[in-house]
Amino acid sequence: MFADNQRARTDYLMVMARPNQVGYPRLGMVVAKRLLARAVDRNRVKRCVRESFRQALPELPACDFVVRLIAKPVPGDEARDLLRTFARAGHRAMAKWPAVVSGESLIATPEPHPNS
Repeated sequence: MFADNQRARTDYLMVMARPNQVGYPRLGMVVAKRLLARAVDRNRVKRCVRESFRQALPELPACDFVVRLIAKPVPGDEARDLLRTFARAGHRAMAKWPAVVSGESLIATPEPHPNS
C-alpha cells in the first residue's frame, strides 16, 4: 500500500489511497508512538480520523485509504481539512487506475502454464 498509491496531505496527516474491488471505501491508520507517546493522544487522533472518514463516506470512491500521522498535531486541530483530503486522494487514485472502476484487477495474475 505504501509503495504505489495516490497521496494527499494536511499539516499533520498524509492520506494514501488506492482503488479496491470490494465496492466501498475502507480505512487504515498509522499513528506512531514516536510522535505521540501517550496512548490517550494516539487514540484521540484515531477517533478524529474515523469521524472524518465517516462524514466523508458518502462522497468517497471505492478505495483503500491509509492515514499516516506525519507530525505532532496541536490538540483539537488534528482533523482540519481532512474531509477534503480524503476526497482529493480518492479521486486522484480513481483517475490513475481507471481499469479498477471497470472491474479489472490491479494485480497481474500469472497466465496458466500451457502444460497444465
